Amino acid sequence: MKFNYPIWRPLLILALVAMCGGAFAQSTYDYNAEPNRFWINLNAGVGGTNSFDESTVPFAYGGIHDMEQIGVTDEWKRCHLQFLGTRNKTKYFDVDGSNSAYSAKLEFLYSCLNPSIKRWHFWSGVSTNNIFELKQLEDLQNAAVTISLFHELSAEERVECDFAYDKADATHPWLTAFFNLSLPLYTVGVRPGYAYVVDPLNNIFDMLLGANVPMFKFFPGCTTDIGFNLNLRNGNRIGLSYTWDYLTTGKKGAYRYDNAFHTVKLSFMFKIQ
Repeated sequence: MKFNYPIWRPLLILALVAMCGGAFAQSTYDYNAEPNRFWINLNAGVGGTNSFDESTVPFAYGGIHDMEQIGVTDEWKRCHLQFLGTRNKTKYFDVDGSNSAYSAKLEFLYSCLNPSIKRWHFWSGVSTNNIFELKQLEDLQNAAVTISLFHELSAEERVECDFAYDKADATHPWLTAFFNLSLPLYTVGVRPGYAYVVDPLNNIFDMLLGANVPMFKFFPGCTTDIGFNLNLRNGNRIGLSYTWDYLTTGKKGAYRYDNAFHTVKLSFMFKIQ
């Protein structure tokens, strides 16, 4: 099976060249000196997907996905604000079909440690995430296309540790290890009902949403992200991490839904202020 990535591969190469170009020639960037710091985020990754969706397929199935993200990060004083738009496209192995998931996430974090503590950083805050999922399973014929919508409110925690300090300038850490934990406090949404049938005589909205049922759940999953950032002298950052993103309805029987993305992600942060 062949997978083509015509868009993000050349973008990553150009981003890497742009970020590293001149990074070692510029003066050292002091992360604590500026009152406001602003980055553009460009991220991409690949990985595996595990799914179980009782209302569509009565067995677990998996596939491979590619992921692209774009967004912005703003930090001032002890505050951190980030917006990320994400696309995950999965091609399944066990069934003939695919899944396209789109999300828009906004998070706010506050630094809980004294700024005088240079090596360790602990952030805590909240985020809101809206997810649109379009699943196309050709094997199901007249129930092949389904739409799911989710809204989450999550508690966010982030721990960072700076290391590999520059020998010539002890204030510049070349590497930062990090661990992110996102715990959804609740999710609300709509999901396809059990044994639904698409009526081709109805309009498109009835076909895609007419058989959906509302759902609500406390603590519907978890997202973790562990990795490290390379801190360039010009303030740009290059990151490599592993992300586990899990969402479940928690219901048994006909309405059970589980989806997990396992992603190895490459991140670029372009500092523009």
